[in-house]
Amino acid sequence: MPSGQPPARTPRQGGGRIGTTLDLPLQRAVEAIAAEALRGLPERASLAILVADLRSREVRALVGGAFGAEARAGALDLTRAIRSPGSALKPALYALAFEAGLAAPETLIADLPRRFGAYAPENFDRGFAGRITVADALRQSLNQPAVALLNELGPIRFAAALKAAGAPPRLPPGADPSLPLALGGFGTTLRDMVALYAALGDAGQAMPLRLVPGPPEARRPAFAPRAAASATAVLVQPFPGGGPPGIAWKTGTSWGGRDAWALGLDARHVVGVWVGRPDGTPLIHGSLGATGARTALPILARIIERLPPAPREGLPVRLAAPPPTAEAVDRLRLTFPPPGAVLADPGAAVTLRAAGGRRPLTFLVDGTPLPAEPARREAAWTPPGPGFYRVTVLDAAGAAARAEVRVR
Repeated sequence: MPSGQPPARTPRQGGGRIGTTLDLPLQRAVEAIAAEALRGLPERASLAILVADLRSREVRALVGGAFGAEARAGALDLTRAIRSPGSALKPALYALAFEAGLAAPETLIADLPRRFGAYAPENFDRGFAGRITVADALRQSLNQPAVALLNELGPIRFAAALKAAGAPPRLPPGADPSLPLALGGFGTTLRDMVALYAALGDAGQAMPLRLVPGPPEARRPAFAPRAAASATAVLVQPFPGGGPPGIAWKTGTSWGGRDAWALGLDARHVVGVWVGRPDGTPLIHGSLGATGARTALPILARIIERLPPAPREGLPVRLAAPPPTAEAVDRLRLTFPPPGAVLADPGAAVTLRAAGGRRPLTFLVDGTPLPAEPARREAAWTPPGPGFYRVTVLDAAGAAARAEVRVR
């Protein structure tokens, strides 16, 4: 037990009692954190929390929802609710890509507009990062690189790996695994996600979670040990709002803001947090909306603060720079419009211009490419109306430059 306390006990019908693996002081602390978090959530919203021992997979604390609150579906155990994991699934995809030799953390990958048949994924901010390391693509949760890796791996192979790790994807009847799996396009539960992260943090070895004492089940391989360790080490990073060091964490937000996730692990524990509405309607939380990073991650950090310190090692990424060329030395930049520019006439054509970088250049507005001559460093754009727009230029090497402009 993390605290050295005896296991919690839960009553059973008939006056008897049955033991659990819960740590009573930790359970009470997590319940207090959950109660405080619930007070800040909108009506009909709820949450679920699960803390498990990384090695034994024994559950140390569990909050299934707002017990007794009818408006928040307090009679349900939401750790079992089937929801979309969003980007919280990506670490498993990258671990499988590392195992297959498709990439390593320091590999350069292009985050550029690309279609996969009829499927054209976009990033959360509808922008593109250009050339970036695989490690940074995972940390920044970029969508294009993840879908590109799954396109190489194959969705069926990825679905099989998830099943082996204890998190089988729940798909609609008759549906086959496809590229949206990379972005969490399927159903899963908080229990399954915690089991998946436990496998990543335990040298790729999968084992079911346990809430009742007893002999553990045998471990089974789900990911290659080095690949799992690399994917986990990439995620070791500071908490944005402050928190314990040495924690590997990842957030996720499902389509439409219906589910906010945060999962994290140190060297001894794995923790999962889900926030959402039990009825599946979008969760709107504050003026910025609900995301895993804004809504679930602060709860995760508070829980980990209650655990005995057990920091993990991060992964230093050493990137070998390519030989410089005359064009590469000349940094890509937007010469017009400059950042913060205000354009006065929404109906007039604007000439976007860039300097530096390697041709051909691609100009985009809010993620949509504009027609342009490959040899030229400019493109014409007619703003469709007043508002704020993101202008981006990408070069042949994947470098990017961007500016936010306003049309009034």
